[in-house]
Amino acid sequence: MIESKELGLNVDGRALLANFSMTFEPGKIYALIGHNGSGKSTLLKLLAQQQKPTQGRILLNDQAIESWSPKKFAQQVAYLPQQTPATDSLSGRDLVSFGRYPWHGLLGRLNKQDHQYIDDAMALTNTKDYADRLVDTLSGGERQRLWLAMLLAQRSQYVLLDEPLSALDIAHQVDMLNLIKKLSQELNLGVIIVIHDINMAARFCDHIVALHSGKMIASGSVDELFTPQTLEDIYGVNMHITDHPAGYPVAMPY
Repeated sequence: MIESKELGLNVDGRALLANFSMTFEPGKIYALIGHNGSGKSTLLKLLAQQQKPTQGRILLNDQAIESWSPKKFAQQVAYLPQQTPATDSLSGRDLVSFGRYPWHGLLGRLNKQDHQYIDDAMALTNTKDYADRLVDTLSGGERQRLWLAMLLAQRSQYVLLDEPLSALDIAHQVDMLNLIKKLSQELNLGVIIVIHDINMAARFCDHIVALHSGKMIASGSVDELFTPQTLEDIYGVNMHITDHPAGYPVAMPY
């Protein structure tokens, strides 16, 4: 599991994150919600070792993350930033194969088992049809599926996703979240996802963490967070809550 203890990051005297303590377990989807600048992406970068905290610590499987080698850490935690790297001249299969680099290094040769993991990841994400196509020619939803396949090929215990839905229309957002939920359950993946839509979080996630001005102001199950007062504390507006016929709550401002 991933455990943060009084985690914080200060930059130029400003606290981007403060006193964040929480445990993230495998097999669950955690939604990070809150206004822009609330600390969601900062938290994800700290958990992914993309930045170093100025206070507190993070444990991975009861071991301080700074004691893990970059290679061993990447074998346990996969991270997809909000701005993905360029994919010039890369085929879909080339991109997915990058997920095996934490196990072999950039110059290592892929073996039969690696190719099987790549095939499995593309099958799970329904991206085999994109194997020989250039990534840059694909739609946003198709590219996001390939990036997810790359993370699955990494065979890590946790997947950290920073706003993976931001460039997708509503149909592709639902499609992507359905896929993430299915994979989390089938592969016992711990997923931590930055998401703006509280209703999408309620529909697909197991646990919601709300941040405001770098501090955690609420954390719990969907039922625990979906109260008018808690949602007003998070978003600063009055929210009406109703039940969707599919069995999850829906919040609307009024």
